[in-house]
Amino acid sequence: MNNLHSSVQQLRSAVDVVRIVNDLGPSVTSSTSSFRGLIQRIPSQSLDEQSIGSLIGFFAKTASHPASPDNDDLSQFLVGSLTNDGSLNKTAKNGGEGTTGSSDWNYDVVARVFAEDYKGLNWTGVAQWFDSAEFYVADLNSLNVVLKLYRAGSNQPSLPYPSLFSSWRNNLGQLSLIAALITAPAELYTFQLNEVEAQDFLIGNPFPSKAWSCVALTSHLLMLSDHPNTQIQAAIRNLFRNALISCPEQIVLALVKIQQAGTGQLPGQKLIGEMMSQLLQVFFKPGRSAYSGHVIKRLWDIFPKFVVSGCVESWRSVASSPPTSEEWLATVMHIVGVVRLLSREREAEAGIRILSGGDIEYVLSIAFVAGDKDVIKLDTFLLEKINSEGMQFAFPLVAFVGKNYMAAVPRSEGHVPISIENIAVALKTLANCNKELQNQPTPNNNTPLSASIKALTEACIAKHPSLAHASVSSDEIEEMANSYFQKIYTSEQSIGEVIEMLKRFKTSENSREQDIFACMIHNLFDEYRFFHKYPDKELRITGVLFGTLIQHQLVSSITLGIALRYVLEALRKQPVPGGSGKMFRFGMFAVEQFKNRLHEWPQYCSHIIQIPHLKQSHAQLVSEIEAVMQKAKAEAGLNSDNSADQSAQPNLQAVGQPDLTAKSPNSMSMPSSSDPSSFSMANNAATGSNASGGAGGAPAPAPVVFGTNLGKAVSSTGPETEHPPPPDNILDRIQFIINNISMSNLDGKVQELREIMNPQWFGWLGNYLVVKRISTQPNFHSLYLAFLEKLGDYGRGLVDAILLSVYLNVGKLLRSPKITILTSERSLLKNLGSWLGAITLARNKPILHRMLDCKELLYQGYETGRLIAVTPFVAKILEGAKNSVVFRPPNPWVMGLLSVFKSLYDVEDLKMNIKFEVEVLCKNLNVKLDEIEKGDELLTRVSPNKEKNPDFNTKSVSSTPAAVVDAKVAAAGGGENFQEQTVIPNLAAYVQINPSVALFSAHPVLKRVVPVAVDRAIREIIQPVVERSVTIACITTKELIVKDFAMESDENKMRKAAQLMVSNLAGSLALVTCKEPLRGSVATNLRNLLQSAISANNITPMQEHEQLIEQVVQVCATDNLELGCMLIEKAATEKAMRDIDEALAAPLQTRRKHREQTGQPFYDMSIFNNARYPNALPEPLRPKPGGLGAQQLMVYEAFQRIPRQPVVAGAVEGGVAGAAGAPPAGAGVVADGNMKTLTMLAQKLNMSVNSLLAAAGNRSGEVTYMMLPENHEVKSIITEIRKVVGASSDDVSLSFAQTIFKQMYDLTLNEPLRLESLIEILTAVNEGCSKLSKDVTVWITYAPMSTEEEKKLHRTVLLLLVRAQLVKINELDAWMSHSMKGGTDGVWVEFAMYFVRTAVHERITSVSEIPNVIDTFTKISQKQGNYKKSVNKLLDDLRGSKAEGGNAEGGDNAPVQPASTAAPISQQQKGVAQPAISKVDSSEGLGVSDIAAKNAEAIALASRNDPPQTRQSVTHLLDYWIRVYNETPGNEKAYAQYLQLLQQHGVGKSEENSERFFRVSTELVIEAVLKSGQPAEGGVGPPVLHYNVVDAYAKLVALLFKYMNSGGDASKVATQRINLLNKVLGITVQCLMASSVVAKNNSQRFDQRPWFRLLMNLIQDLNLPDPQLDSISLQILGVFGSALHVIQPCVIPGFTFAWLELVSHRMFLPNLLLAKGQKGFGLAHQLLLDLFQFLEPYLKKGELDDSIRTLYKGTLRVLLILLHDFPEFLAEYHASFTALIPNNCVQLRNIFLSAFPRSMSLIDPFTPNLKIDLLPEISQPPRILSNITGALGGVRADIDVYLKTRGPPTFLAELPGRLLNRSGEVNASIVNSLVIYVGMEAMQKEGSMRGGEMDILTRLLEFPPKNRYACICAIANQLRYPNSHTHYFSQVVLFLFQNATDEGVKEQITRCLLERLIVHRPHPWGLLITFIELIKNPRYAFWSHSFTRCAAEIERVFESVSRSCMAPNEGAGEGESVGIAKN
Repeated sequence: MNNLHSSVQQLRSAVDVVRIVNDLGPSVTSSTSSFRGLIQRIPSQSLDEQSIGSLIGFFAKTASHPASPDNDDLSQFLVGSLTNDGSLNKTAKNGGEGTTGSSDWNYDVVARVFAEDYKGLNWTGVAQWFDSAEFYVADLNSLNVVLKLYRAGSNQPSLPYPSLFSSWRNNLGQLSLIAALITAPAELYTFQLNEVEAQDFLIGNPFPSKAWSCVALTSHLLMLSDHPNTQIQAAIRNLFRNALISCPEQIVLALVKIQQAGTGQLPGQKLIGEMMSQLLQVFFKPGRSAYSGHVIKRLWDIFPKFVVSGCVESWRSVASSPPTSEEWLATVMHIVGVVRLLSREREAEAGIRILSGGDIEYVLSIAFVAGDKDVIKLDTFLLEKINSEGMQFAFPLVAFVGKNYMAAVPRSEGHVPISIENIAVALKTLANCNKELQNQPTPNNNTPLSASIKALTEACIAKHPSLAHASVSSDEIEEMANSYFQKIYTSEQSIGEVIEMLKRFKTSENSREQDIFACMIHNLFDEYRFFHKYPDKELRITGVLFGTLIQHQLVSSITLGIALRYVLEALRKQPVPGGSGKMFRFGMFAVEQFKNRLHEWPQYCSHIIQIPHLKQSHAQLVSEIEAVMQKAKAEAGLNSDNSADQSAQPNLQAVGQPDLTAKSPNSMSMPSSSDPSSFSMANNAATGSNASGGAGGAPAPAPVVFGTNLGKAVSSTGPETEHPPPPDNILDRIQFIINNISMSNLDGKVQELREIMNPQWFGWLGNYLVVKRISTQPNFHSLYLAFLEKLGDYGRGLVDAILLSVYLNVGKLLRSPKITILTSERSLLKNLGSWLGAITLARNKPILHRMLDCKELLYQGYETGRLIAVTPFVAKILEGAKNSVVFRPPNPWVMGLLSVFKSLYDVEDLKMNIKFEVEVLCKNLNVKLDEIEKGDELLTRVSPNKEKNPDFNTKSVSSTPAAVVDAKVAAAGGGENFQEQTVIPNLAAYVQINPSVALFSAHPVLKRVVPVAVDRAIREIIQPVVERSVTIACITTKELIVKDFAMESDENKMRKAAQLMVSNLAGSLALVTCKEPLRGSVATNLRNLLQSAISANNITPMQEHEQLIEQVVQVCATDNLELGCMLIEKAATEKAMRDIDEALAAPLQTRRKHREQTGQPFYDMSIFNNARYPNALPEPLRPKPGGLGAQQLMVYEAFQRIPRQPVVAGAVEGGVAGAAGAPPAGAGVVADGNMKTLTMLAQKLNMSVNSLLAAAGNRSGEVTYMMLPENHEVKSIITEIRKVVGASSDDVSLSFAQTIFKQMYDLTLNEPLRLESLIEILTAVNEGCSKLSKDVTVWITYAPMSTEEEKKLHRTVLLLLVRAQLVKINELDAWMSHSMKGGTDGVWVEFAMYFVRTAVHERITSVSEIPNVIDTFTKISQKQGNYKKSVNKLLDDLRGSKAEGGNAEGGDNAPVQPASTAAPISQQQKGVAQPAISKVDSSEGLGVSDIAAKNAEAIALASRNDPPQTRQSVTHLLDYWIRVYNETPGNEKAYAQYLQLLQQHGVGKSEENSERFFRVSTELVIEAVLKSGQPAEGGVGPPVLHYNVVDAYAKLVALLFKYMNSGGDASKVATQRINLLNKVLGITVQCLMASSVVAKNNSQRFDQRPWFRLLMNLIQDLNLPDPQLDSISLQILGVFGSALHVIQPCVIPGFTFAWLELVSHRMFLPNLLLAKGQKGFGLAHQLLLDLFQFLEPYLKKGELDDSIRTLYKGTLRVLLILLHDFPEFLAEYHASFTALIPNNCVQLRNIFLSAFPRSMSLIDPFTPNLKIDLLPEISQPPRILSNITGALGGVRADIDVYLKTRGPPTFLAELPGRLLNRSGEVNASIVNSLVIYVGMEAMQKEGSMRGGEMDILTRLLEFPPKNRYACICAIANQLRYPNSHTHYFSQVVLFLFQNATDEGVKEQITRCLLERLIVHRPHPWGLLITFIELIKNPRYAFWSHSFTRCAAEIERVFESVSRSCMAPNEGAGEGESVGIAKN
């Protein structure tokens, strides 16, 4: 032993560690101790970095070449000996530590040793020693070992790049390692990237390998590509080839970086060139890469020259192609797209750099197309190039235009190398270029350039006459303008002719004429300085021309201001001889021409009349101007006192708002003052005389100063903080984000803002939001609050900035002197208050006292007359507390403010609108105003002066009562002047006084008080009535006008329509509002004045006159009511017209400027930012380009009203006519008396009902009106009511009826008599007042329905009203249908269901009388929802009731059907849209063959009902879309603009318009594709079609679907999208069916290809992975599946092949079957059933023609794919599929029966000694999704009874007859279901072969042979994969075979099994098991039967099958059983 030990020591020192480990084998790694012991025995100096590196290389090699187990025991023994580890002798037998077997290397042991013992080594050096001759990484197993061992020792995740990419000697080994690292999955190895490389990695394919973003890797591979070893070269090329396919984006970025960094000859230059040529094709050719834009932007950042070179090379590749070819155009457009992209997102000069990178031909080709696309300014570009390059550019430009001008077309008609417009630009640029350059000779000859330009121009004009004026130079324009002036001064043309010419030039589309117009105006103004030198004649002509230009509005805006200033300056010159006098005469000539327009400029007029010498020398002109000014002032009318309180809508420009594009809107130019008290001082000064004139001469209180002690917001007047704006590009993006933000895209927009927004710009953004958004858009406050919430902690600084800006602008507005005058400023303040409350109180944050003292603000507003502004502001702030946890009442701070509001509310004469604000606030806070405790602090404040105070309704106040003064004047003989006491001028002339009134007859002097009473009454109510009416009218009018006239360019039309509408609305509102208050006010004032006058005139006795006074009051109030209403109406109308002009000033000015500056049509697209309108409007009401048509304008013209003129009462004073024309003297008294009588009778009726119900006691709820006798008191009272109503006016009757109607809704249903009595009262009123029915129909729409009790009461009231015929059933039908909102309003759906059920069943109405409600119900029943089941049941009940009582209801027994016939495509069931054929199929019982015909009729009918020009309009829209799609591929902005255009045409908003657009579009694109057909090559086959049109249309539909968003949360948006897809596919399949029917009727061939292309595009586009659509992906598939079900082959046989292709499409069927929870299985099952239903009759015959055979093969391929990928689907639905497959289709059936779950591993059925009853799977039941019990119908119940009781005895005898169909054949569906059902029942009894189940199965074999065979096949269909069903039915087959007494039964069983085995695979596992058992088990004596040897052929077949099914050593007729049969 000692000698042996010595020898081993010598061996250890002599050999290296790798060889030792290799020789010793895997056992050396069996444990850490053995491996560590081995290493310790090796000399330490040999185990260094080199040894470790070699060991890792060795282990990597072993991972791909496992060790042989031979001699393993020997190696373990040797290791044990070497390491002195005796335990290894034991491991040789028992296995080692942590090993899986002694023959495997345990790399975990090695890793632990390296990690524990060698972590101190230089592991970078270890990696360098991988470079050994033996190192090679063969596969991922080897790589895994390398990484595991290296990471264990180095504790580093990746290999060091210096070692990995250094120069190795073993280049092949290095390449193997790199290749393995590249292909390794990310969880195994990931390359480490620097920051720049990480950015590159994010571009392109979302799942690329990080390897190719590593520049070091790419550079090293390129270096290795130059290696002489061809194997290495081939491997590297293969790596790059794969990379170019998977991630070309990373490759091109890496190569560009290498090229940029390298100098001289780069390694791998040849390979780089080859790859670059391919990459240029990918990224610089159109349509090659979806990420080309991102790549190009990144390439520009890295190496701009490469991008330029790429563009040039791309163009050169097509330079030789014709410029009109598609390839040339597409390439150039792609380059232009690059220019646009880089110019927009990188640098403005990027386009110029790209255009300067190639030859002249390239530059001009790209520049001209870019000019057409507005990417560059072509004229500027050409001019700069000519100026910089001279002849070198100018001459090639001439040549280029000359080469291409023949093919030029207008820009709008398509892409060509040059458009006519660009020819015009080029010619004009050449014509205006440097004269010196034009005189230079051209390179090809000595002719000057000007000659070439002239020749080119003539040729272009000859080809394109529209260019005739394009090349005119500025000198020629100047010359032409001067020639026109020359004609004026030489009298060749009159001034009138010149004016008409200039009008034409101004609006001309000819740029030359526009230039001439501009030049003439400019020259005329420029000559102004020389007018004083003009001769008299020329001076007069010039003055007249100058003034005529102003008169005819040929100058406007700034130019008009200059012209007017020139005239004013001229008029101010002294009219003396010389130059000064000439200028004065010029001014007079001019002003005489436009004096008719002077009223437009009052300020200008005031300047003119102040010129002293003008008054002296031209007094008449001054008088005319003054008259014009007086007339303008007089137009203010009676409302001049109130004119200060304007009611304009908020207009930001009115308070100096900056423009939207302002860079820094940090200065909201709201009115401010350096002295905050200036307003208050002025206000008090104006009213100081009244204040000081108090009783007793008490000194006036000190003036109140507004703004002190109100907090920093109001008091601070210091300079504002300047907030620097972000750079322009960032600013534009921020504004774009804010403009497009909505609730649906909030998260995305917040993320975008985070990415670009630096917190240093929060100040600017906060001020921008306040100024531009928050203050003007109260409807979007919730959106902006949600936006700020989403920003979270990041946005805190922004919230602070917004709050600071709010306080700042609130202070500005409160300090504004115009805040009490302009409603625009008050509206801004109110909006800011609403926001302030929402951002503070609503979020439980206080408003600090030091910032804003709201209570003090209210008090100072009261003192200074600013409550009109302060009250709404503070009220809106407090509204934010309603949802606050902290500040909601009874919060002390809030209650304190409410106490102040209560005190103010009780102030006398406070305006109604201020009180209204307080009432609204209390309602919102759910606080009762009466319960608020009023404070007393208001009593300590300074009382305001109410005269001319905007907060109060002021009256004429005097120390002596006016009535007494007036009476004394009358008594003193001054009666003739009494009428002058009225404030309203000449009112007494219009006041009517009935001479027959007794009091006036006795005392005529009292007549004079009537005008005074009327005057005072009018003045009392005129201000609040007018203010309220005008405000409402202006708001309504502005909204409608701005919407309707959004596309109207003519501001005059807009102004006229607005004035007509607002005057009508304001007048009508004032009229209805003032009538009753005015009547009461006139009566009160007249009564007081008469009493005072009688007392003053000593008319006695006073008591006798009381009745006469009341008569006078009633008569005079009635007589003069119309006069007062007319005056108030007139005041409201005039004020409304002034206010609407102010409100629409900005829109009108915008249109005027647009027209003057551009002459183009005007479009106000801002209205489409509204979340609801106008998008939700129906098509006829939606704005359209071109403005309103004549019929639409008639709506506004209809507002024109004929003003009522007052009748002068004194015209027929005392005459009979006058008396007759007035109402009866006692009319008012009679009406009042009738009303009291009716009220009294109603009260009496109520008392009678009370006594009756009290007597009934507990049975009061059973008493009804019908029980009452005819002479009952209740009925008698109703009779009296009927009589009084007959003698009353309609107004009285309606007023009384409305009171009764309201009382009905205060009742309960416990006592029906009360309700019926009130109904009888209304019936009585209706008999005397025919208007009641119409009013009741309106009243019911306002009935309360907030609680269940109210709903029940309302339903009962409606039923009673309908029964009493007080409500028209047709109007109720329409209203109720509308209220249900198509089924979305659940409250109304439930209400309508109960109402209809009761009304129809109680015969109150019939189904035929409520068609709209029934139509809505039917639509609800066809959609998925909460009410579908209930509505379906209701409709069934209604159909039943109609069938039973049809004769009673008119004999209409038709089923309840909707009015429309459009079929829904999808209905949701179990998460997937289930198919539904058109309603004509379900409702009328039509077969599938009739469905297409019915839909064809529906399509034809819809086409006939289309409006005229529909196809032309849709054709235009489609043509425009195709141009957009082709010209700007992938341009989302262009797409969005087009979708907006579609919205303007009603698509997506109006159901009818959307349906029409999609239907007509589908027809048009299909027709276009069919017309594009060209003969096939060689004339054989169908024509070749071009599908670009249908592709574009499919893209449009996909965009509409993805961008569909009408507001709401994500679920609503998803529903909107699904509904849209439903609509589109529904229309598409209807058109498809119609097309097939037309082709069939015309005996034409139906071409399915365009339809297939359309549907395929839609399936592919809408099922691509998209985060926005992932949540509804299953619903999308469901809609497509339902559509395919509708057009199944049985419906459209000619579409069958396309149908199968669509169903099996990779984007459809796999996605459907991969849906979570197998939710798509049901729909896939239905579609395959559709296919087999079509194939079944053909397959059953067995004779297939070529088309059916091809279809059959395709079906087999689809099924085989499903068998491979989705076997569970086939297995779980096998029952329904096999029931449809004819028995002769054996292989087809075997496919279904061979399917088994993927989780199962099948045992080989040929395994020796197999016992299947011992298999674990054999006890598990299979999953069956087919409907087994449904097919059994009534048989199932009898089966259940028989299985339980084995009776009745007749069941088995009758069973076969119940399984046959009409033709006498077995019904396959029933038999298959019966077999499975019986088997399932038997298995619950442990599969007994002796129960009732076997009786039934045995009975099936008693059929005749044909039907018996079908039953045997049904049993054999259950022999599938290992499960309990297979086991049981295998036993059944063997049992039946063994116990059959009829040899024919055994033969048929054998036939059924055998024919399924002799066909091609697959063969069902259970079938094989059963057949093997049958032929092997001697029990069945299979080979003894004669049918196995009846013929030689059959015998050979059996022998062949026997050999296949039995082991080679087993003979026929003997063997062991497989364990199926039970003993």
